[in-house]
Amino acid sequence: MERQGGGTFVWLSNFNDTLRNAAFQLAVRNTVWFIVFSVPLNMTVAFGLASMLQRLNNTKKILIAFMLPLVIPSGASIFFWRSIFADNGAINRFLFLRGMETTPWLATSWAFFVVLLVFLFRNIGFNLILFMAGFQLIPGQYYDVAKVEGASSFQTFRFITWIYMIPTTFLVFMMSIINSFRIFREIYLLFGPYPHQSVYMLQHFMNNQFVAANMQRLSTTATLLALAIVVLVWGIFSGQRKLSDAFDQGGN
Repeated sequence: MERQGGGTFVWLSNFNDTLRNAAFQLAVRNTVWFIVFSVPLNMTVAFGLASMLQRLNNTKKILIAFMLPLVIPSGASIFFWRSIFADNGAINRFLFLRGMETTPWLATSWAFFVVLLVFLFRNIGFNLILFMAGFQLIPGQYYDVAKVEGASSFQTFRFITWIYMIPTTFLVFMMSIINSFRIFREIYLLFGPYPHQSVYMLQHFMNNQFVAANMQRLSTTATLLALAIVVLVWGIFSGQRKLSDAFDQGGN
């Protein structure tokens, strides 16, 4: 049967074209680097805060303060960050008044750290709540027994806290990766469609291909991204299962 439109099957040439594209390579590299930096840092800060807060009696006001960034609209949030990091923002004005050299924070490699700060501000509260919920599931008598038995702080963390926090940690890890892709909305509002090359992400590439009506490259990129996410999620669940089994066997 002859296909309508007279098209020809191109096999994997679209994938080859996309993988060789310099903009695509830059977008992949930046996206991976951002995940590598932002996700562990976000989890570490949130875990440390949750560990401290769960020892306090009244944490309601503190938790509300960390949750506020989740309910602030992206537009208002970006207005706040622009007022700080723009060329005529608060930081540059502070430097100028003291006779110091100003820096175009949003147009240099500093843009990466600005985006990292925006991501942490936006997502630490969510991870904090998840970790706090995880801490609440640990039976308190286990810590009492460990204290009576003379266990050190490291042993208590290693054999009680960490074991019980494994499911929560993997959940936070997966949600942090998902949220690292969602930060594109703030990046786009802050930098536009063509930001500094240090923060040019996969979503920028896909958005620009859509605007250019390059559907072959857009669909190919979407397929590659979907496959990467599937493999990543499968790896996360496999790692969680193996780690949990290893701790169960060690406990037995």
